[in-house]
Amino acid sequence: MKTFFVMFALLFSCLTFAQENNMGVIKGKLIDKETQNPVAGATIQIVGTETYAESDNTGEFSFTGLKLETYRLKVTALNFSPIIKSDLVVYASRPLEVVIELIPMNVTTETINVDANYFSKSSDVNISTMNLDFEEIRRAPGATEDISRMLQTAPGVSIGNDQRNDIIVRGGSPSENLLIIDGIEIPNINHFNTQGSTSGAIGFINVKFIQEANIFTGGFPSRFGDKASGVVDIKFREGSRKKFYNDINLNVGGFGGVFEGPLFSEKGSYLVSVRRSYLELLKGAIQLSAVPNFWDINLKVNYDFSPSDKLSMIGFGSIDRIDFDGDKTDDLDDPYGKAFSHQNNYVIGFNYTKIFKKGYLQTTASHSISDYDIVSWGQRQDTVYFNDKAIEKEYTLKTELNYQLSKVLNTNFTIGGKYADVKNNVFARQDTTYAGYVRENLIFDNTINPYKFFGSFNLTSKFFNDKLIVNSGFRYDYFDFIRLKSYFSPRIGASLKFDSRTTLNASYGIFYQTPAYLWLASNPVNANLNAIRSEHFIFGLEHLFSSDLKFTVEAYEKRYRDYPVPLNNPTFIMIDGGSDFGPNLVGPAVSAGKGYVRGVDFSLHKKLTGNGFYGMLNYSYSYSNFTALAGGEKPGAYDPTNQITLIAGYQVADEWLMGIKIKYAGGKPYTPLDIDKSTQFNRGIYATTDFNSSRYPYYMRFDLRIDKKINFKKASLVGYIEFQNLFNRKNVNSYFWNETKNAQGTIYNWAFLPVGGFSLQF
Repeated sequence: MKTFFVMFALLFSCLTFAQENNMGVIKGKLIDKETQNPVAGATIQIVGTETYAESDNTGEFSFTGLKLETYRLKVTALNFSPIIKSDLVVYASRPLEVVIELIPMNVTTETINVDANYFSKSSDVNISTMNLDFEEIRRAPGATEDISRMLQTAPGVSIGNDQRNDIIVRGGSPSENLLIIDGIEIPNINHFNTQGSTSGAIGFINVKFIQEANIFTGGFPSRFGDKASGVVDIKFREGSRKKFYNDINLNVGGFGGVFEGPLFSEKGSYLVSVRRSYLELLKGAIQLSAVPNFWDINLKVNYDFSPSDKLSMIGFGSIDRIDFDGDKTDDLDDPYGKAFSHQNNYVIGFNYTKIFKKGYLQTTASHSISDYDIVSWGQRQDTVYFNDKAIEKEYTLKTELNYQLSKVLNTNFTIGGKYADVKNNVFARQDTTYAGYVRENLIFDNTINPYKFFGSFNLTSKFFNDKLIVNSGFRYDYFDFIRLKSYFSPRIGASLKFDSRTTLNASYGIFYQTPAYLWLASNPVNANLNAIRSEHFIFGLEHLFSSDLKFTVEAYEKRYRDYPVPLNNPTFIMIDGGSDFGPNLVGPAVSAGKGYVRGVDFSLHKKLTGNGFYGMLNYSYSYSNFTALAGGEKPGAYDPTNQITLIAGYQVADEWLMGIKIKYAGGKPYTPLDIDKSTQFNRGIYATTDFNSSRYPYYMRFDLRIDKKINFKKASLVGYIEFQNLFNRKNVNSYFWNETKNAQGTIYNWAFLPVGGFSLQF
């Protein structure tokens, strides 16, 4: 850890070399969110000043000669809702390029007084969404510039444990989330990811690519499908079309660089990053019994054939290696024994957009490869306990049409398909997992080639000068591999504005999710499974106490049915899986699981303004019950009952930020070990008749973050240091049977962990 403190001492001592100058530049572009057309003739004001600009025919504007500070822009345009864009940090290293999407409205600022605020929401979204921009993600305490760890702070979202990036939405499994980047579906955005789930250990998305991120925790539009709980929709920025820029950076994720510039001409650009891990320096502090090593690459390329014909490409690659040597230490319980996990993940996707006067047509094509090679000899190391060699390939083609029928009617049509090539060679010795899943010997070696088709429609209707917005639509999904192949999903949502500050929201919808490829391949009987059905009922209220302070409360109920249940363990339901390292296995199963999650989410969101304060306060209460083959209701494994998250920050000076995060969560349910039988046989034997009958101790963590930026003449240095789990609380992750000690062992979450990073931009 001394390395970090020396690094930051040197970093902050560079303050004496900082240059004060007025060379800052903001370049921006205004776009109609519903049609993607440029917005001309808009007025853009730097908040707190009398400095104005106007967007030209291409929607572009600029401010020059600015001090190197943090700015806010107020945008006002005829027939659009006014908005204030905050967190615009200007550096000496390069112009700040910003894209602002405006929401059309059926009234004008000349006929009605519409106040500008800092919060924006698409017309086709009524409820259960949180929007974050780049700076909110980058500076989030405890997130270490990892998008998944920032999204874990959203209302209704809970974590699995500190070692993983699980996004658990309103009690659902981490496998129930759809991940979208620039309209392209990404199977997983994490290193050391879990096969059959969407979670993993460390994010491979470079936060410096992100323009904005939206998370939907329920009631999402019909254009999103094949997932039962949530959606993470990320937009990447473009690389510079004028000059070449570089960014050398180091943080807890690794050491690497971001490089960008024009592609052939100003019609195109590229943006690429490469990173290599160095987590071997942190092995003890983050409770690791082995050292993970990885590489990752992010890529985005843009080219405009014309102002209305645009092509982009995104690409990702990750190479992950971790080896457990089985050595025991007195101070660190190791449930893995001797094992290794080698994984490779690749995604490439193309996006062609055709813009016309009243809308746009977007066609995406993508290909993904997930390659797994995992072997475990277990704690005794006498024979192979588990072996998984698998390759999952997906080919996806999708076309989406957004068309503005009139000022009050907007439509969205989506049609597409997906083909998969999945190969599995799996051996799992008979055992009982820590979750109480009694598993017989599981052996299969096969290839499956399922395909899917889907289509959706949504109509956005605006009434009474946009005081009432109704979204009505449906989705159709076809999956050839299972017994019931066709699924129809109606959805409807409404937002009623009482005034400019208060809105009442409601949503209802049915959401289907097809079984994971791994489940289908594990046994021929699983071809008789149905798609998982989730039914959402949501009712909420939004109120703006001021333009920068929003309060939201939502009550919800999710009803599940047709969830897979293993035949050889009638007490277990697969919604409790997906947050382990290694594949989310099932064996022979039937669609017999059912249950519900009920809860209420409260959120208070403060944007950074002239007073220097920003933050979020979220409280969630949830109650769940699920029934498997054995009957009897049991709480879901991801139900903490109560959780509170506070993020609070203050801009001490323009160059300094300080932020804290406090996270509290009630203990999650688990199935206890049968201590007497486990001691007798020296192996973990679970009291499966007491499935999820116990709860872990409550979780609580305090994180502190300090950010510092330094500007030179033509370069900028940005650094931060975080003190995670500052008070070194020993939060329990899980219990297991330690076969070396013949006693119950405890796996803890992260101990006190000082980490940091810096970015040199030039």
